[in-house]
Amino acid sequence: MRRKPENVVDIQQPFNPDKFNFTKIQNKEILMNLQFLSEEPKEDSVLKRNVKEARVILEATLIINNAPICHTHSLLVPFLEKCQPQVLNHEGLTTAIHTVLLSKSTDLRIAFNSLGGFASVNHLHFHLYYFPYTLYTETAECERLAGPCYIFKDHFAPGFVFQLENGDVDQLASSVMAVVNVFLKEKVAHNLFITRGTPLETIHTKGGMYSTVRVVLWARDFAYGAKDVSLFATAVCELAGHVPIYSLDQWDTLSENDLLPLITSVCRDDYEAILPKVTDVFQPNGI
Repeated sequence: MRRKPENVVDIQQPFNPDKFNFTKIQNKEILMNLQFLSEEPKEDSVLKRNVKEARVILEATLIINNAPICHTHSLLVPFLEKCQPQVLNHEGLTTAIHTVLLSKSTDLRIAFNSLGGFASVNHLHFHLYYFPYTLYTETAECERLAGPCYIFKDHFAPGFVFQLENGDVDQLASSVMAVVNVFLKEKVAHNLFITRGTPLETIHTKGGMYSTVRVVLWARDFAYGAKDVSLFATAVCELAGHVPIYSLDQWDTLSENDLLPLITSVCRDDYEAILPKVTDVFQPNGI
Protein backbone atom coordinates (compact mmCIF):
# COMPACT_ATOMS: atom_id res chain seq x y z
CA MET A 1 0.00 0.00 0.00
CA ARG A 2 2.98 2.27 -0.54
CA ARG A 3 2.13 5.72 -1.89
CA LYS A 4 2.92 6.10 -5.58
CA PRO A 5 6.22 7.98 -5.74
CA GLU A 6 6.46 11.43 -7.27
CA ASN A 7 7.99 11.47 -10.75
CA VAL A 8 11.68 12.15 -10.10
CA VAL A 9 14.00 13.58 -12.73
CA ASP A 10 16.65 15.23 -10.52
CA ILE A 11 18.14 14.41 -7.11
CA GLN A 12 17.66 18.08 -6.14
CA GLN A 13 14.11 18.43 -7.40
CA PRO A 14 12.41 21.46 -5.74
CA PHE A 15 9.76 20.95 -3.06
CA ASN A 16 6.26 21.08 -4.55
CA PRO A 17 3.58 22.16 -2.03
CA ASP A 18 0.84 20.83 -4.32
CA LYS A 19 2.17 17.27 -4.07
CA PHE A 20 1.75 15.10 -0.99
CA ASN A 21 4.03 16.22 1.84
CA PHE A 22 4.08 15.82 5.61
CA THR A 23 2.29 19.09 6.30
CA LYS A 24 -0.82 17.31 4.97
CA ILE A 25 -0.89 14.54 7.58
CA GLN A 26 -3.48 14.38 10.35
CA ASN A 27 -2.54 15.24 13.94
CA LYS A 28 -3.28 11.65 14.99
CA GLU A 29 -0.39 10.52 12.78
CA ILE A 30 2.14 12.43 14.90
CA LEU A 31 3.84 10.21 17.48
CA MET A 32 5.97 12.90 19.12
CA ASN A 33 7.90 16.11 18.59
CA LEU A 34 11.61 16.24 19.39
CA GLN A 35 13.58 19.31 20.40
CA PHE A 36 17.34 19.41 20.82
CA LEU A 37 18.53 22.17 23.13
CA SER A 38 21.78 24.06 23.50
CA GLU A 39 22.66 25.76 26.77
CA GLU A 40 24.20 29.18 26.27
CA PRO A 41 25.43 31.72 28.83
CA LYS A 42 23.25 34.79 29.32
CA GLU A 43 23.62 37.68 31.74
CA ASP A 44 20.79 37.89 34.26
CA SER A 45 20.04 41.57 34.87
CA VAL A 46 18.56 40.86 38.29
CA LEU A 47 21.17 38.45 39.63
CA LYS A 48 23.97 40.37 37.89
CA ARG A 49 25.68 37.16 36.84
CA ASN A 50 25.73 34.76 33.93
CA VAL A 51 23.15 31.98 33.83
CA LYS A 52 22.56 29.23 31.31
CA GLU A 53 19.69 29.61 28.89
CA ALA A 54 18.37 26.67 26.87
CA ARG A 55 17.75 27.37 23.20
CA VAL A 56 16.17 25.05 20.62
CA ILE A 57 18.72 24.41 17.87
CA LEU A 58 17.23 21.34 16.18
CA GLU A 59 13.75 19.88 15.99
CA ALA A 60 12.00 16.97 14.35
CA THR A 61 8.62 15.29 14.16
CA LEU A 62 8.25 11.53 14.50
CA ILE A 63 5.24 10.35 12.52
CA ILE A 64 3.47 7.13 11.68
CA ASN A 65 4.52 5.41 8.47
CA ASN A 66 1.38 4.26 6.66
CA ALA A 67 3.41 1.76 4.60
CA PRO A 68 5.88 0.21 7.07
CA ILE A 69 8.23 -2.60 6.12
CA CYS A 70 8.46 -3.88 9.69
CA HIS A 71 7.31 -3.29 13.27
CA THR A 72 8.20 0.22 14.62
CA HIS A 73 8.97 1.60 11.13
CA SER A 74 8.29 5.34 11.47
CA LEU A 75 9.35 8.57 9.77
CA LEU A 76 11.58 11.27 11.24
CA VAL A 77 10.96 14.70 9.66
CA PRO A 78 13.43 17.45 10.65
CA PHE A 79 11.91 20.95 10.76
CA LEU A 80 8.68 19.70 9.21
CA GLU A 81 7.19 23.15 8.62
CA LYS A 82 10.22 24.33 6.66
CA CYS A 83 9.07 22.12 3.76
CA GLN A 84 12.56 21.15 2.68
CA PRO A 85 13.00 18.87 -0.35
CA GLN A 86 14.39 15.34 0.09
CA VAL A 87 18.00 16.52 -0.06
CA LEU A 88 20.41 15.78 2.78
CA ASN A 89 21.68 18.83 4.67
CA HIS A 90 23.81 19.38 7.75
CA GLU A 91 20.91 20.26 10.07
CA GLY A 92 18.84 17.25 9.08
CA LEU A 93 21.74 14.82 9.32
CA THR A 94 22.78 16.20 12.71
CA THR A 95 19.21 15.76 13.94
CA ALA A 96 19.17 12.14 12.75
CA ILE A 97 22.46 11.29 14.49
CA HIS A 98 21.31 12.91 17.74
CA THR A 99 18.10 10.88 17.52
CA VAL A 100 20.07 7.63 17.36
CA LEU A 101 21.97 8.74 20.45
CA LEU A 102 18.71 9.21 22.37
CA SER A 103 18.53 5.42 22.66
CA LYS A 104 21.12 3.06 24.07
CA SER A 105 19.65 0.22 22.03
CA THR A 106 21.82 -1.19 19.26
CA ASP A 107 18.60 -2.11 17.44
CA LEU A 108 17.66 1.49 16.53
CA ARG A 109 18.39 2.34 12.87
CA ILE A 110 17.89 5.51 10.86
CA ALA A 111 17.97 5.44 7.08
CA PHE A 112 17.71 7.87 4.17
CA ASN A 113 16.90 7.43 0.48
CA SER A 114 17.71 10.30 -1.86
CA LEU A 115 15.53 11.26 -4.79
CA GLY A 116 16.48 8.76 -7.46
CA GLY A 117 17.44 6.40 -4.62
CA PHE A 118 13.85 5.20 -4.01
CA ALA A 119 12.60 8.13 -1.93
CA SER A 120 8.80 8.21 -2.21
CA VAL A 121 8.09 11.73 -0.92
CA ASN A 122 9.98 14.89 -1.83
CA HIS A 123 9.93 16.27 1.72
CA LEU A 124 13.05 15.85 3.86
CA HIS A 125 12.62 12.74 6.00
CA PHE A 126 14.44 9.74 7.42
CA HIS A 127 13.20 6.23 8.16
CA LEU A 128 13.46 5.15 11.80
CA TYR A 129 12.90 1.64 13.13
CA TYR A 130 14.11 -0.97 15.58
CA PHE A 131 15.60 -4.07 13.95
CA PRO A 132 16.60 -6.73 16.51
CA TYR A 133 19.03 -8.59 14.25
CA THR A 134 22.75 -8.20 13.59
CA LEU A 135 23.70 -6.65 10.25
CA TYR A 136 27.14 -7.16 8.76
CA THR A 137 27.26 -3.38 8.21
CA GLU A 138 27.56 -2.89 12.00
CA THR A 139 30.79 -4.82 12.40
CA ALA A 140 32.38 -5.10 8.94
CA GLU A 141 36.05 -4.18 9.05
CA CYS A 142 37.03 -0.99 7.22
CA GLU A 143 40.19 0.70 6.03
CA ARG A 144 40.89 4.41 5.94
CA LEU A 145 40.45 6.03 2.54
CA ALA A 146 41.45 9.57 3.52
CA GLY A 147 40.88 11.73 6.58
CA PRO A 148 37.77 10.61 8.48
CA CYS A 149 36.45 8.63 5.51
CA TYR A 150 36.72 4.83 5.44
CA ILE A 151 35.71 2.14 2.98
CA PHE A 152 34.70 -1.46 3.61
CA LYS A 153 37.41 -4.09 3.23
CA ASP A 154 34.90 -6.75 2.28
CA HIS A 155 31.24 -5.91 1.76
CA PHE A 156 28.69 -6.87 -0.89
CA ALA A 157 27.66 -3.17 -1.09
CA PRO A 158 30.80 -0.99 -1.34
CA GLY A 159 30.33 2.42 0.24
CA PHE A 160 31.85 5.18 2.35
CA VAL A 161 31.86 4.80 6.13
CA PHE A 162 32.24 7.30 8.97
CA GLN A 163 32.17 6.94 12.74
CA LEU A 164 31.38 9.13 15.72
CA GLU A 165 34.61 10.17 17.42
CA ASN A 166 34.88 11.89 20.82
CA GLY A 167 31.11 12.43 20.80
CA ASP A 168 31.46 15.17 18.17
CA VAL A 169 28.19 14.90 16.23
CA ASP A 170 28.74 18.15 14.35
CA GLN A 171 32.11 16.98 13.02
CA LEU A 172 30.66 13.62 11.97
CA ALA A 173 27.84 15.34 10.09
CA SER A 174 30.31 17.73 8.43
CA SER A 175 32.48 14.85 7.22
CA VAL A 176 29.51 12.96 5.77
CA MET A 177 28.13 16.11 4.14
CA ALA A 178 31.45 16.71 2.40
CA VAL A 179 30.81 13.50 0.44
CA VAL A 180 27.09 14.16 0.02
CA ASN A 181 27.96 17.51 -1.59
CA VAL A 182 30.12 15.66 -4.14
CA PHE A 183 27.16 13.40 -4.92
CA LEU A 184 24.86 16.38 -5.31
CA LYS A 185 27.31 18.17 -7.60
CA GLU A 186 27.75 15.07 -9.75
CA LYS A 187 24.00 14.25 -9.62
CA VAL A 188 24.62 10.83 -8.09
CA ALA A 189 21.71 9.18 -6.26
CA HIS A 190 22.57 7.85 -2.81
CA ASN A 191 21.43 6.07 0.33
CA LEU A 192 22.53 6.55 3.94
CA PHE A 193 22.32 4.31 7.01
CA ILE A 194 23.00 5.23 10.66
CA THR A 195 23.53 2.48 13.22
CA ARG A 196 25.48 1.74 16.36
CA GLY A 197 28.51 -0.38 15.61
CA THR A 198 32.09 -1.30 16.33
CA PRO A 199 35.15 0.91 15.66
CA LEU A 200 36.06 0.82 11.99
CA GLU A 201 39.65 -0.41 12.00
CA THR A 202 39.27 -3.29 14.45
CA ILE A 203 38.28 -6.86 13.63
CA HIS A 204 35.22 -7.83 15.65
CA THR A 205 33.05 -10.86 16.06
CA LYS A 206 29.33 -10.94 16.65
CA GLY A 207 28.59 -9.58 20.10
CA GLY A 208 31.60 -7.22 20.09
CA MET A 209 31.56 -3.82 21.76
CA TYR A 210 29.31 -1.34 19.97
CA SER A 211 31.20 1.74 21.13
CA THR A 212 30.50 4.09 18.22
CA VAL A 213 27.89 5.20 15.72
CA ARG A 214 28.52 4.28 12.09
CA VAL A 215 27.21 6.32 9.19
CA VAL A 216 27.36 4.52 5.83
CA LEU A 217 26.86 6.34 2.55
CA TRP A 218 26.34 4.58 -0.78
CA ALA A 219 26.49 6.01 -4.29
CA ARG A 220 24.03 4.11 -6.46
CA ASP A 221 22.39 4.04 -9.87
CA PHE A 222 19.44 6.35 -10.45
CA ALA A 223 16.12 4.58 -9.86
CA TYR A 224 13.20 5.86 -11.90
CA GLY A 225 9.54 5.41 -10.99
CA ALA A 226 7.97 3.11 -8.42
CA LYS A 227 9.64 0.14 -6.79
CA ASP A 228 9.25 -3.22 -8.46
CA VAL A 229 8.08 -5.25 -5.49
CA SER A 230 7.71 -8.54 -7.35
CA LEU A 231 10.84 -9.69 -5.48
CA PHE A 232 12.69 -6.90 -3.65
CA ALA A 233 14.00 -3.42 -4.37
CA THR A 234 17.51 -2.23 -3.59
CA ALA A 235 17.14 0.88 -1.44
CA VAL A 236 18.89 1.76 1.82
CA CYS A 237 17.75 -1.21 3.92
CA GLU A 238 18.79 -3.71 1.28
CA LEU A 239 22.23 -2.13 0.92
CA ALA A 240 22.64 -2.35 4.70
CA GLY A 241 21.78 -6.06 4.65
CA HIS A 242 18.10 -5.99 5.65
CA VAL A 243 16.26 -7.38 2.63
CA PRO A 244 12.46 -7.55 2.81
CA ILE A 245 11.18 -10.12 0.29
CA TYR A 246 7.78 -9.44 -1.25
CA SER A 247 7.09 -12.85 -2.76
CA LEU A 248 6.31 -15.85 -0.55
CA ASP A 249 7.27 -18.24 -3.33
CA GLN A 250 10.65 -16.55 -3.79
CA TRP A 251 11.22 -16.49 -0.03
CA ASP A 252 11.16 -20.27 0.02
CA THR A 253 13.76 -20.65 -2.72
CA LEU A 254 16.06 -17.60 -2.57
CA SER A 255 19.62 -17.90 -1.31
CA GLU A 256 22.26 -15.36 -0.37
CA ASN A 257 24.10 -16.18 -3.59
CA ASP A 258 21.00 -15.14 -5.54
CA LEU A 259 20.62 -11.81 -3.75
CA LEU A 260 24.12 -10.43 -3.33
CA PRO A 261 25.01 -9.94 -7.03
CA LEU A 262 21.74 -8.06 -7.54
CA ILE A 263 22.48 -5.70 -4.63
CA THR A 264 26.15 -5.23 -5.58
CA SER A 265 25.26 -4.28 -9.14
CA VAL A 266 23.24 -1.29 -7.93
CA CYS A 267 26.17 0.47 -6.27
CA ARG A 268 29.47 -0.99 -7.55
CA ASP A 269 29.93 1.07 -10.73
CA ASP A 270 28.88 4.37 -9.14
CA TYR A 271 31.17 3.71 -6.17
CA GLU A 272 34.17 3.10 -8.42
CA ALA A 273 33.40 6.16 -10.54
CA ILE A 274 33.04 8.56 -7.61
CA LEU A 275 35.86 7.10 -5.47
CA PRO A 276 38.66 9.43 -6.78
CA LYS A 277 36.54 12.53 -6.23
CA VAL A 278 35.63 11.49 -2.69
CA THR A 279 39.32 10.85 -1.95
CA ASP A 280 40.19 14.34 -3.18
CA VAL A 281 37.71 15.88 -0.73
CA PHE A 282 39.81 14.85 2.25
CA GLN A 283 43.22 15.71 0.83
CA PRO A 284 45.02 18.80 2.26
CA ASN A 285 43.88 20.92 -0.70
CA GLY A 286 40.39 19.39 -0.84
CA ILE A 287 37.12 21.22 -0.35
